Amino acid sequence: MLTESNCIFKKNENGFLLAEIDGKQASRVKIVCTQPLTRPYEYVSVMSMDDEEYGIIENVSDFDGEQRRLIEEDIRQRYFCPVISEISSIKDKMGNFYFDVVINGRKKNFLVRDLTKNIRQYSNSIMIIDTDGNRYMIDDINAVPKKSRRKLQPYLY
Repeated sequence: MLTESNCIFKKNENGFLLAEIDGKQASRVKIVCTQPLTRPYEYVSVMSMDDEEYGIIENVSDFDGEQRRLIEEDIRQRYFCPVISEISSIKDKMGNFYFDVVINGRKKNFLVRDLTKNIRQYSNSIMIIDTDGNRYMIDDINAVPKKSRRKLQPYLY
């Protein structure tokens, strides 16, 4: 387990996250959430860029000030996920699904293949993954306009 007493984070001159673990300088590191949707700041893994795990942080809130800010910033950058507020249309063309949505008041379109793998429902939240691996969220399906819900509901399993 990594704690403030055995792990120190800092940024290098290029803005990449570094860690010193048990007094040893680790090269560039990344913070990977083990449960990014339900517990994004608990049980996070500190890993090398080659996916070697250095250890687990039980809860990011155990770190103070600048250390906590650096960890949370890395998590936010890695798990950026725009929130869909409205679905204008979903068109099925030969098994490819073209989504026209509204995110932050702006129109966005993206392509989704294999809906069974790329639309995930977590209680009232929905995650949609496009063909480029980008993730989009609907925080609460009940909060989007009824017209939008009707367009998406046939594709929820």
